[in-house]
Amino acid sequence: MNEIATMDDNTDSLVQTTALAAILTKAELDQQVSTAKAFPRVLSKVISNIQTLATLDEESAKECIYALPRGGKPIRGASIRMAEIIVSQWGNCRAEARVVHVDRVEKYVEAEGIFHDLETNSAQKARVRRKISDKYGKIYNDDMINVTGNAACSIAKRNVILASVPKAVWRKPYEMVEKAISGDIKTLTERRALAIKSFANFGVTEIEVLASLELTNISDVTLDHMPILQGMHSALKNGEATKEEMFGKSSSKPEATNIQARVNSRSEPHKIEQ
Repeated sequence: MNEIATMDDNTDSLVQTTALAAILTKAELDQQVSTAKAFPRVLSKVISNIQTLATLDEESAKECIYALPRGGKPIRGASIRMAEIIVSQWGNCRAEARVVHVDRVEKYVEAEGIFHDLETNSAQKARVRRKISDKYGKIYNDDMINVTGNAACSIAKRNVILASVPKAVWRKPYEMVEKAISGDIKTLTERRALAIKSFANFGVTEIEVLASLELTNISDVTLDHMPILQGMHSALKNGEATKEEMFGKSSSKPEATNIQARVNSRSEPHKIEQ
C-alpha cells in the first residue's frame, strides 16, 4: 500500500509541475505579445539596421551568403548568419529549432524550425533532413550525429526565418551584401586567389572549385563569381552544406581533368626543342 501511495504522490507531483510550467509559459507568451503590441516594429528602422549589420565589414558580409554549385547555375541565398541578423532586427518574434527525429535505420536526422510573429500572431514551421551516414553507408558515431543535428537545426531555422519575414524587408540589404563581396575589377585578381585558396581548409582543391563552376582556369573567375565562391565557403563553414554535397566527385569530371592539365602545364618548366 505504501508503494502505491508513493507512486500516486509522484504522479500528482509530476502533473502539478507540468501544469505550473504550462501556466508560466503562457504568462511569458502573453507578456511578449502585449509588449509587441505596445512597441510595434518600424520597417524603415528594421531595414536600415539589417543592412548596417550585414555589411558592417567584409567578413560579416561574407558570412551572410551561401551558395551551392548546380550544373553551372549555382543556388545562392541568405545564410543562417544573415537570418540571425534579420530576426534580431525584425523583433517581436520567436524563432527556434530543434531535432525532432533521429532515424538510425533510414540513416537521417530531422530538425524543425519554428517562427512565431508576436505582432501579427502568424506562425510557421520548416523541417529539414540530413543524412547521418558516410559515402560507404556506414552510420555516424554519436558525436557526428549531434554535429549533423546541429547543422540541420541551423538550416531549418534559416529556412523558417526567411520564409516568415517578408523578403521585401531584407532584399535590399542582401543585394548590398553581394555588392560588398564582389569588390571591383582592381582587386579581382587578389580576391579570387584568396577565395579559392580558402577552400583548402576543407580539403578542397583549386581544381574542384573551378570544376564546380564549370570553369577551366582561375582567370575565368569574374566579379559575378565572387559572391558564389564566398557563399560556397560560408556554406561549408556554417555547416549548411558538406563537401560531398557541394563538390561530389567533381575532380573526376572531364572539366576537372582539363583543369588538371592546365595546372600541370603551368607548373612544368618549358622544354627547349633541340
